[in-house]
Amino acid sequence: MNEGRRISPFAEDTLALLTEAAGGSGEKLAKDEALEVIRADERFGEADAQAALTELESRGHIYYVDETVRITPTDE
Repeated sequence: MNEGRRISPFAEDTLALLTEAAGGSGEKLAKDEALEVIRADERFGEADAQAALTELESRGHIYYVDETVRITPTDE
């Protein structure tokens, strides 16, 4: 794994939730839908959802286009 893209286990779990909800890597979700998907998991609250999205964006695992969360395609 690229050291610059390494994320916490908390963010890894969040990325897995988003990827599954979106239908795979390279896909997209509306930001509100992404937050809803994260909050629906009993392990995460509102602050957790926002923190996870921030970490994922800062490490390049997701990016935003308007109000859409896009999952960065991976080679895995």
